[in-house]
Amino acid sequence: MATSVARMLTVVLVSMMLTPHVHAESAVELDEIVKLAPIDLGIEGGAIDPLGEKVIVYGAESYLNLLDASDPTIRTDLVWSDELQSQWINLHAGDFHPGGQTALIVGDSGEVLRYAMSDHSVTDAGGDLEFGNVDLHSVAWNPGGSWAYVGGSDGWLWRMRAAAEGDAEVHLIEGRGSSDITAIDCHTSKILCVVTSVTDGIGVIDRDHTLYWIGGTVYPWQDVHCPQVDVGQCVAVSDDRNIGVIELNSDFPGLSIITITQLTGAEGVFTGISGQNHDRSIVSVAPFALLEHDLSDDKTFPWLENTDVEDFDASIAGQRVVSTWPIDRDSGWILTDRGTLIQYHPPSQSIPGILGVWILIAIPAVTALVILSVGLSFSPSLQNWFTQKFGTAEESRMAKREARRKRRR
Repeated sequence: MATSVARMLTVVLVSMMLTPHVHAESAVELDEIVKLAPIDLGIEGGAIDPLGEKVIVYGAESYLNLLDASDPTIRTDLVWSDELQSQWINLHAGDFHPGGQTALIVGDSGEVLRYAMSDHSVTDAGGDLEFGNVDLHSVAWNPGGSWAYVGGSDGWLWRMRAAAEGDAEVHLIEGRGSSDITAIDCHTSKILCVVTSVTDGIGVIDRDHTLYWIGGTVYPWQDVHCPQVDVGQCVAVSDDRNIGVIELNSDFPGLSIITITQLTGAEGVFTGISGQNHDRSIVSVAPFALLEHDLSDDKTFPWLENTDVEDFDASIAGQRVVSTWPIDRDSGWILTDRGTLIQYHPPSQSIPGILGVWILIAIPAVTALVILSVGLSFSPSLQNWFTQKFGTAEESRMAKREARRKRRR
């Protein structure tokens, strides 16, 4: 009889263990959707201020908008000068001054705009003659905020700063390459800036504005991000799924080292990289997906799967991610080329779905069954009662017969 009881308990435990385990593929889940307009805006990206509070969104036909980083439904109309409003051009890149009160936005045909936080005005930053008709694709302020580096098509690269009467002082960087400058970002503690290009590789600009090409010439680099931590590294991505980690050498910038890793298991095309938290960066992938790169672990992890985006909203899954920004360690906003903003955050339950329910039920249930099994092994009368209640028909009759026999004694 004891064997029958043990068998019944085993069946119960096995049944519970075979309950399906359900888990989310992505490390984060999508939530609120905000659309900047009912039409495709042709957004190129977003520049977040040093405090992480405001974002300038820019794109086709001189589109500019200032958003609250935590709640993008809060927007501020930017005040354009009449002269600029008549010149619609595509804007490709932007960067806030380290002081956070102004920003530069660059675009086609040598256009450089200056945004002022004080009155939300947008004015011509000057320097049109120096930039000519070169399409500008990148801009970044150096760590001290004294100069901004501007990169464009065919390898053109300058440094610029404001001059008297709204004009600009512009100087060409010597030693430039011949392919498009795709991105520029600067590292505060190392006081160096990193430049990426389509075929000329990766370059480092020192505090004296000298450019050193350090390698990676066979990779079509698309973007670079320098987390503002003391490790002194930047992360670049190429569209053929390569991650390049640049170890900056502030004493000898030309000896900075690139370590390149191709993610053979990844799918899609890498289109950009943005900061997330501390030394973590978010890689944008097309079709719509995100990866997380951790400098401390020197590893890249899947973060948001395209299949989960499709399950959330199939119409969004076909859009291109152009920027992301954090509002907390694992939460923030995603911006797409059509002007759609999607909030992301950790799964609302740390143990999702059926798996969480299974654990909540299984742990106390298994504990109770273990206690019951121990009790049955030490109490023949309790074992007999349990068999009468839960045994087979034959076992139940035998248990009742055994109980009557013991009562007659």
